[in-house]
Amino acid sequence: MDGTQSPSSATAVAAPAAGPGPVPAYYSAKTEEIIRKYGNGGRGAPHYHLGLFDGPLPTSQIGPEAIRERICRAQEAMLERAARRWGVFAAPPGSLLDIGCGLGGGSLYWAQEHGARVTALTNTAAHIPHLWEFSRAAGVADRISPVLMDVHDLSTERAYDAAVAFESTNHMERYRLFEVVARALRPGGWFGIEDHFLTGDRAAEYLNDYYTTRLGTFDEYLSAARAAGLELADNDDVTAGVTEFWVQSMAWSATELERAMQSGDAGETTERTGFTTARLAESARKHGIFFRLWRDREVETRLLLFRLPPR
Repeated sequence: MDGTQSPSSATAVAAPAAGPGPVPAYYSAKTEEIIRKYGNGGRGAPHYHLGLFDGPLPTSQIGPEAIRERICRAQEAMLERAARRWGVFAAPPGSLLDIGCGLGGGSLYWAQEHGARVTALTNTAAHIPHLWEFSRAAGVADRISPVLMDVHDLSTERAYDAAVAFESTNHMERYRLFEVVARALRPGGWFGIEDHFLTGDRAAEYLNDYYTTRLGTFDEYLSAARAAGLELADNDDVTAGVTEFWVQSMAWSATELERAMQSGDAGETTERTGFTTARLAESARKHGIFFRLWRDREVETRLLLFRLPPR
């Protein structure tokens, strides 16, 4: 079903466990890479989304460990900004659905910082044991429930005060997504999204092929939300703050590549990163391209808040 067209009103069926597909396969293959690059950032589980920077930061005189720490702090800053914009500090949700939770960095944040009971939803089986491990180690296993499921199959009704999706909606059919989220929320509940939005067609194929996504436009999301009865309550353009993320990520790959070459690991998978030197070189090159796309606003990153009207 194309995301620019409204779906039929067919009743949702009981959700099966997520099966094989391009998105689960993509994330399953990247699981160890994500843990190596974004793990150990202080939260207890890695994030896999862009982070917020106040401005450019020099990279020529520091090593990859310091760059990685910067990246992890910036990812936490994105979550904190979202929480403030969405009113979580003033009125934390009791129950929260984390859609496309990945390895659980965000789920831990909502549970640890705001006391939410989190349903951590992923369609990637390889994530589940890590989610359990990270939540137990962080002392919030009683507040986080990992679930293996494709969100398109979600049939839960009126169960959550809030739902969030950080850079996961770009993989999803938007009309179906908003439909199932609206049904899962209690009256007056909200749906917070952090994601990327195309401003033209030039970058679409390149980004979608690289990340196994289907990026959409801001207007597409608005149309899908309205069709589901959700109202836009806040629109925070954070493009300027995330553009530096690509510079830092590019610098991390470049410094790790330089270290590997100096140690004679050319062509090998480096023990420190789990990346091959070819993969590090590709990452540095691609992230340089992404920096230009975000800088030139071919792609925008926004924090969006949608609300379900009260009864």
